Amino acid sequence: MATATTDTKTTPRRPATKAASAKPAATKAAKSPAKPAANAGAAKTLKAKSAPKTKPVAAKRAASPANRQSRDSSMTGKEHDDHVDRVWELAKRIGIAMFVTWDGKQQRARPLAASVEKDEGAIYFLIDINGEKDDQVSEFPMVSVSFADHKSSKYVAISGKATVSNDRKRIKDLWSPFAKAWWDSPEDPAIRVIKVVPQDAELWDSPGRIVTTISMLAAAVTGRTPKIGENAKVIL
Repeated sequence: MATATTDTKTTPRRPATKAASAKPAATKAAKSPAKPAANAGAAKTLKAKSAPKTKPVAAKRAASPANRQSRDSSMTGKEHDDHVDRVWELAKRIGIAMFVTWDGKQQRARPLAASVEKDEGAIYFLIDINGEKDDQVSEFPMVSVSFADHKSSKYVAISGKATVSNDRKRIKDLWSPFAKAWWDSPEDPAIRVIKVVPQDAELWDSPGRIVTTISMLAAAVTGRTPKIGENAKVIL
């Protein structure tokens, strides 16, 4: 009888213990689904914060000129082509250019006679290897070439990539009376050719010094901006 009483008392306690132990598990099960939801919310928040960063890029691309041949988005295709033709025309007509290189510390400039070949898309110079131009170009090929006609107030600045060669045929083709002042003949072994392939240019094209001067004097009196010709930046 005593044994039966003991069994009766202990039997209900075991289910109660199991039920009690099941509660934390249920609580954990209830809590665990909430964590992914919280993580999803955090992910959405991070996504929302990072999204605006892409907008300025898109806006910047939208604002870029449709015509990549010109730095001026308001320039039409014909205007661009006209300016490009004018750049080549003035460079050929002026003939003497300030050839600017970089020596690793500062810019170096010197006047050189230019052979402008629009059909080839190149400008050629004859140089002497006893100078430093060939070494500078070999190490730093990006150069600038500037043409100036002060009398007519016309200027062209060109930037491009230069290369040095010992093309003897090209040297003979480029030989001129100006070269004769520096070398006895095109067979001189010290002569080298620098070829510049222009990438972009800026043009200042005035109607002339007299017209420009009158326009500037009139502007000084009236307070208006003087009309001194065209200025354009183009990709060549």
